[in-house]
Amino acid sequence: MATEKMELVNINGRLERLDDAISALLESGSFHIEEGFTHGASSGYKPLNEKNPYAPLLKRFLTLCTGLECEAGGGDKSKCKLTSPEEFEQLYDKIFTHYSELERKKSELDKDIALRSEASLQTAHLKGMNEDLTRLFELEYISIRFGKLPSDNAKKLEYFDRNFFFFPFDEDMNYTYGMYVCPKNEKEEIDEIFRTLFFERTRIPDFVKGSASKAYSDLQSEIEQDKKDLELTHGQIKEISERYREELKNACERLRYLKGAYSLRRKAGVLKDKFLIKGFIPAKDKDKLTAAFKGIEGAELTFLPPDSDGGCKPPTILKNGILTRPFKMLVGMYGLPTYGGFDPTAFVAITYSLLFGIMFGDLGQGLLIVLLSIPVGKKLSKDMGGMMLRCGLCSMVFGTLYGSVFGVEDMLDPVYENIGVDFLPLRAFESTNFILFTAVGIGIFLIAVSMLINIVTSFKRHDIESAVFGCNGICGLVFYGSIVFAVVATMMLDMEVMSGAFVLFLIVIPAVCIFCRVPFTILVKYKKWKLSDTDEKMTVGGFIVENLFEMFEFVLSYISNTMSFLRVGGFVMSHAGMMLVVMTLMDGMSKIGQPIIFVIGNLFVMAMEGMIVAIQIIRLEFYEIFSRFYVSGGKEYVPTTAELLKEDI
Repeated sequence: MATEKMELVNINGRLERLDDAISALLESGSFHIEEGFTHGASSGYKPLNEKNPYAPLLKRFLTLCTGLECEAGGGDKSKCKLTSPEEFEQLYDKIFTHYSELERKKSELDKDIALRSEASLQTAHLKGMNEDLTRLFELEYISIRFGKLPSDNAKKLEYFDRNFFFFPFDEDMNYTYGMYVCPKNEKEEIDEIFRTLFFERTRIPDFVKGSASKAYSDLQSEIEQDKKDLELTHGQIKEISERYREELKNACERLRYLKGAYSLRRKAGVLKDKFLIKGFIPAKDKDKLTAAFKGIEGAELTFLPPDSDGGCKPPTILKNGILTRPFKMLVGMYGLPTYGGFDPTAFVAITYSLLFGIMFGDLGQGLLIVLLSIPVGKKLSKDMGGMMLRCGLCSMVFGTLYGSVFGVEDMLDPVYENIGVDFLPLRAFESTNFILFTAVGIGIFLIAVSMLINIVTSFKRHDIESAVFGCNGICGLVFYGSIVFAVVATMMLDMEVMSGAFVLFLIVIPAVCIFCRVPFTILVKYKKWKLSDTDEKMTVGGFIVENLFEMFEFVLSYISNTMSFLRVGGFVMSHAGMMLVVMTLMDGMSKIGQPIIFVIGNLFVMAMEGMIVAIQIIRLEFYEIFSRFYVSGGKEYVPTTAELLKEDI
C-alpha cells in the first residue's frame, strides 16, 4: 500500500544535442518532464522560448488533406524521413502546385452553379413572359420590377389608382409571381405601395438574356455543363489524392511528432551553449532511460533522490496488485496521495467490496453484475468493469448468506437444511436488530482502523500533533474506544465499567490532550509552552473558546460518523423490502404477467438501488473513513511519450 519509488533525473548536454536528448527521453517512455524552468533561475538557467516552426506547417498539411478529402491520421511517422521545415515546405509545394489550380477551378464552378441555379429558380416563374429581358432592362422612361407577392394582396392592387400595371405570370398556393411597370419618375412611390403589400423583389442577373423561357432553357444547359466540368475536376482531385494519400498521412504523423517534440524544448533550461532538463522516472526504469541516451555524445544523466530539489515535486504512481488495481479510480477521485504517502487503494478495495456485498446481497443479481462487468470492462472502462466484478462477487456471497436469489428468499432453504446449517439464511426482517447493531459495529471497527492508519502514517511524516494528540491520533483512539466500550458494556452487557479511574485515565486525560493538542505538540517538539504555533498572540480566553468549539465538533463527528454506518443495515432491509414489493406485485398478476413483472422488477431494483448503494459507499469512504487519515495533494505521474504529443484531428 505504498507508492512507486521515483528518482529525480537531471539531463545536461550541449545545446545542439537538445533535440537528440528529447528524442531519447520520448523513446524511453517513462520520463516525467517538469513543467517550466522558473525554479532554475537561481542557477543561471533560463527557459528556452522559441517559435515552433512545425506548428504552421502541420496546419497547412491538415488543410491540404481536407481539400484532397484524404485522412490526416493513422499514418506511420517512421516512413517519413523528412526532418527540417524546409523539406516539408518542398513536399507541400510539390503537392499544392498540382492541387491549387484544380481547387480554384472547382471553386469557380461551384460559385457559377450556385449563381445560375438561383437565376434559374427566379426565371422559372417568368416563363409566361415572351419579351426579351435585356430590352426591358434598357427602357429609358419605364421601370420594371420582377418578384412575388401574397396572392391575397394581389387582389388588392385594383384599389390603388396609380400609374402602374401588374402582369402575373405564375401562381402557387401562397404567392403570385409577376412584374409591375411604372414611370421612372414615380417608381419610389409605386415601390412603397408594393412594399406595403409585402412584394418580394427578384433581381434578374445581367447574364440572363432573351425571353424568360429561352433564358431558363439556356441556364439549365449551362448548369448541366458546369456540373459535368465539376465532376471531371473532382475526378482529377481524387487522382491527386490517391497518388499522395499515404505520403501525406505519414508526413502529418511525422509533423505531429516533431511539433510536440519541439514544444518540449520550452521545458529545458539554457545557459550559454548548455541545456538542462529535469524530470522524474520510476526507479525501476533507470536502466531503460540510460540505454535510450547511449550514443548521444555530450549528454549526461544525473540520478538524484526525489526530494533533492525543492522546486520539483515528485509525482505519484499508485502501486497496486491485480485484485485492488481497479479501485485506484476512487482514490483518484478524492485526490492522489503525496509522494511516499499512504496509498489506501487496497483498503478501499476491501471495504468497498464488502460494504457493497452487505448492502446489496443477492445471489442472482450479483451474478448479473458479474456478467455485466465483462462488456463494461471491454467497451467503457477497464477499472469500472473490475470494480463491478469484485462487487458482484461479494454481492453473491452475502446473497447466499441472506438466502436471496433474485429476491426469492426461500430458494436456498433446502440447501441449508441438507447441510445442517440452522442459523442461515439470515432474513432481513427477522433479524432487524442484529443487522443494525452489526452495521454500527462495522462502522466502529472501520473508524478505529482509520485512526490506527492515521497514527502510523502521521509518525512516518513526523507529525506529532496528528499522531499523538489529534482527534484521530492515539488520544482520539483511546477517547473514542473508551466511550464505545463503556456504552456497549453498560447497555448491552450489563457491566459497570464507569469507575473513577476509567473515566479519568481513558476519557478525561485523552480529552484534555486533544483540547491542548497544539501547546502539547509545541512542548514536545520545542521544549517550551506556547498556546499557538503561529506568530499571533493567543490569549487564554481565546484559546479556551476556540478549542471548546473544536472539541464539540470532534465529539459530534465521532457520533455522526458512527451513526452514519446505520445506512449499511438500512440498505440491507431496503433491498429486501423492494424485492418484497416485486413479489407482491407478481402475486396479483396472471401466470403470463408474473415472469414479466419478475424480470422488470429485478432490473429496476438492480439499476436504481445498485446505483444508490454505490454512491452511498463512496460517501462512507470519503467522509467517514478518508477524512480521518488520508492526506491527498499528490501530483499525477504523466510520462512524456510520442503518443501524448499527438493532436486530435
